[in-house]
Amino acid sequence: MSLALAHDEAIGAAVSPDLARLGLLAEEWKAAQEHRRRAGEELIAAQERLRNAIASVDATEARFREACPVAFGIPAPTSSLHPVEAWLTARCDTSDRFAATRSSYLYRDFIEWAVSTGLPQCDPSRWTSTRFGRELADRGYTRSKDRSGNALRVSIRLRGESGCA
Repeated sequence: MSLALAHDEAIGAAVSPDLARLGLLAEEWKAAQEHRRRAGEELIAAQERLRNAIASVDATEARFREACPVAFGIPAPTSSLHPVEAWLTARCDTSDRFAATRSSYLYRDFIEWAVSTGLPQCDPSRWTSTRFGRELADRGYTRSKDRSGNALRVSIRLRGESGCA
């Protein structure tokens, strides 16, 4: 309440209806101002959340474009390399001659890579595990078996993997 109302009430005078109504309007105005202030703060917070969401979408889309350009209508760069050579260059570490990796892991990674490139010569239906194994053997990656009888390829490791088989 305003000081005028408090003063009138203190001296015992009757408060006029117009003055009482003005006091109520002043209180209502203060409440509306507070509501507007809070709404502005919430709007600023919502705008920040929206900016963060947009940045997240942009980053995810960029990673997706890089992983699968064909999905965005971007033609994959043509490569004069044989598909196995291109895969070896892109996904494998061949620097450790004592490395050994399961053949099935290599084949699975090759097929995933082939699908992501979208190149016609990398059509997974044309690449059986036998053909893939022959291509690796032709490039000098010998076959071996571990103690469990799993087929291995020697001197090759998928990038990012640290142990053997």
